[in-house]
Amino acid sequence: MRSSLKFLHLADLHLDRSFSGGKLKLPFDKAEQRRRELREILGRAVESARTENVEVILIPGDLWEEEELSPETVQYVLERLGAAGVPVVIAPGNHDFHSPAGHYSSDIIKARFGKEWPKNVTIFQYYELTTVQIPDLDDVSITGLAYHSNLAVQGRKLAEKVKRASTDIHIAMIHGSRDDSIPPGKMRTLPFSIEELLAQPFDYTALGHYHKRSEIRDAQDRVRGAYTGSTAALSIEEDGEHGVFVGTIRAGGVKPDEMKFIPLDNRQIHVIGLDVSGLSHVHAVEEKINSIAFERKITQNDMLYIELTGTYPQGNRITLSEEFQRGLCWHCRVETSGVLQEWSMSTPDSLNPRTTEALFRTRIHKMMEDASDRGDDAEVKRLQNAMYYGLDALHGRSISPRRV
Repeated sequence: MRSSLKFLHLADLHLDRSFSGGKLKLPFDKAEQRRRELREILGRAVESARTENVEVILIPGDLWEEEELSPETVQYVLERLGAAGVPVVIAPGNHDFHSPAGHYSSDIIKARFGKEWPKNVTIFQYYELTTVQIPDLDDVSITGLAYHSNLAVQGRKLAEKVKRASTDIHIAMIHGSRDDSIPPGKMRTLPFSIEELLAQPFDYTALGHYHKRSEIRDAQDRVRGAYTGSTAALSIEEDGEHGVFVGTIRAGGVKPDEMKFIPLDNRQIHVIGLDVSGLSHVHAVEEKINSIAFERKITQNDMLYIELTGTYPQGNRITLSEEFQRGLCWHCRVETSGVLQEWSMSTPDSLNPRTTEALFRTRIHKMMEDASDRGDDAEVKRLQNAMYYGLDALHGRSISPRRV
């Protein structure tokens, strides 16, 4: 009789992701380095399984990106998972889908590499929920399915209750979308509700597809399901630490104090939004960014996306020095398309004096001179703001608060 099962849960590592697109836009050399790092993170996950003395490794989808997968990565996965020393169970997701021509196929692995999937690795093959028992895991049943393409699964596979297995521990592996928390832009696939999941007989459901960590707990505060999040930081929406869950499953769930998160990625992604209105030179912009980076504890290992907005004397022509960016972090991407040309306080000679804009400028400018003569600096600043807001409105720009 089995009273517990210790597991390591990793998902959404996305080995061989291109990294050429997205808002980070890694250059070729850094994209190559990042792909190597993802493989190393898988190695660290397997080492953590040994260190933590887990009994099974659960991978609910998107271990790799099938359409980008290199022979080197395939052989690395075979070697690392084969040497894990414990059973490894994979439920292919929409990016690492199971197909006759894909790399989860034993025929393809044998034809391309003259090898077979290691005997300790079990891969779900069917599109419908299937329950299996794993060799060397007595009294444990695992229910899961495999995607057969990169297309969304529309059916609610958890809407109908699955029969409880006759084993002491019953686990599920689902690569799908929790109804109440679908991230913006994320594909809705294999949808389920918390109520549907908690109604199932599973003691723990290892979830994949969402790249942010979260847990699903029942009325007794037991963890009945969890997204470990992406094992490595992949895009600007994925701030914070990334890694794996290690926990102990008992009949009825996982006690919160018997489950922990282990960070494995040495890099983090940070997003800085900065309104540059009122800053008159690039050094002032760099000082602001540096101050924010210090407060956020951004390190030399990290990736940084900086989105500048507001108005600036030269418009969006803000170029941070390469030396500044190198000193800030490993990779820095600066977006300046949201920065507008700052308005001049004087009336351009080329402007027809009879237009609404010229009359508005002349009137506000006269009021500013009067306020300056009175020594009312606060009123001068208010009138400057009025000038900016009025010109923004006249030219159809969005109106936002200004530090003027």
